[in-house]
Amino acid sequence: MRGSQQPPFQTAARTFAMEGPQLSIAVVCIQKSGHMLCLLRICAELCKRGHKVRVYTAEYGKDEFEKKVKQTGAEFVALDMQGKTEESITQEADKKGVFENLELSAVMLPALRQECAKSKPDVVLADFASAAGPVLAEEMDLPLLINLPGPLSVLQAFIGMADASTGFNFLGLHLERQRLSMPAFARWTNVFSFGTWGAQLHHHVGRGAIVLVQTIWGLDQTLPIYPNVVVTGPVLPPAANLREKLAREHVELHQFLRASDGSGSSVGVVYVTTGSMAKLHDWQVRVLFSGLKKTQCRVVWSLKEELHQFLPVKDDPDFFIRKWTPQAELLQDPAIKVVITHCGWGGTLETLTAGKPIVAIPFFAEQPVNACLLKDRGVAELIGRIPKGIGREHNPYKEGWMTEETVYSAVSKVMRSPSYTEEARKLMKASQASGGVAAAAQQVEWAGWHGIHHLKPTNFQGSTGSSPFSGCLAGLAAVCACSVMHLKFGCLM
Repeated sequence: MRGSQQPPFQTAARTFAMEGPQLSIAVVCIQKSGHMLCLLRICAELCKRGHKVRVYTAEYGKDEFEKKVKQTGAEFVALDMQGKTEESITQEADKKGVFENLELSAVMLPALRQECAKSKPDVVLADFASAAGPVLAEEMDLPLLINLPGPLSVLQAFIGMADASTGFNFLGLHLERQRLSMPAFARWTNVFSFGTWGAQLHHHVGRGAIVLVQTIWGLDQTLPIYPNVVVTGPVLPPAANLREKLAREHVELHQFLRASDGSGSSVGVVYVTTGSMAKLHDWQVRVLFSGLKKTQCRVVWSLKEELHQFLPVKDDPDFFIRKWTPQAELLQDPAIKVVITHCGWGGTLETLTAGKPIVAIPFFAEQPVNACLLKDRGVAELIGRIPKGIGREHNPYKEGWMTEETVYSAVSKVMRSPSYTEEARKLMKASQASGGVAAAAQQVEWAGWHGIHHLKPTNFQGSTGSSPFSGCLAGLAAVCACSVMHLKFGCLM
């Protein structure tokens, strides 16, 4: 019925004839929304197909995620963190100089072992950032799937895949190389233990673990991939359901958008979302507001409540500012013309599947890589100078990197040039051609019923990865060659 309330992770009703028995599925994830929410959509699909799903995460994620997990039909299992908090784990990681998620996974693992010894899962579905799930799957000899809410370039960087676009033929030899990037450099130098994390991932993929990549061909460059790397596309609810939900459940916001449709002074609505982890500096709040005001666009802005004090004007009628907004539903509204986003991958896919162009304000981790990928594909402009993505600081922007003028310039350029929207709509169409959540759920079923050993890539160790020692040897060989050339020919000059 139109007026009925549906759980946020409910998928379209379908009838399934299972090819095999009911599976017990262990889903392991860190307690971060960008990682958890896409997994929960897969959980909802698996529960709809009649499987028993348990979601394991740190106990301090209970308040945020227990209700959402139960709405999918899955069971929430809080892992005993031995008295440690999210803050103390971050501090311990900083002290050791390691990647925070590696420290978190080490604390999660003992409790995960205990829980899975009791529940005896048939298959493990782990988040890309959770090292505990893959370790458990190997210890229990269970089929493993790794969910990657990010582009293929991230996987390429962390397992050392060659980039097919660099390939060429010479005298019967086909040569390719890895492409230099900040994640690849971080892995090679092992800064913050990114190399350790990459080595673990490389090990599991080499054993045949299936990697579910939520990306869009055309956004990611097309390339040959291993049989255990599966592009599922976005795992999002149907767009029509989201538009209806916005009108029904968010009346005030819906009225603001409809007023924008008839506003003579407005050229469209800009949606601003900067994620849950990065906290804007006070100067960023001011330059965003001033730059957007200068565009004469109307604005919907998801802004943390404690930052409202830095707004130059508190009640501007052209700004709808709240501490939370229904992002997936909002992006499907035709009034939204441009999205200013931090380029977290889940939000990026939601934006592109709605056919909206982007102004990128990335902060940390893979977000700058995603932003540059979007710019290269012609669907985005950068808001100013952006961070490199290496380091632990969640908001490394320095005053002057983005200004009122850079905000105005980027938004105006994307708003006024139809090419950005045209490219976004091409990707919107491409996003519908990979199977989505149904394809992801089917891979989990096939792994549980048929195993994954037949998917183990041939010569994976020889065709991927890299060693700093080989780089040193290559450099030493080059130095020796130059020295010989100098000794041989230098005396003739």
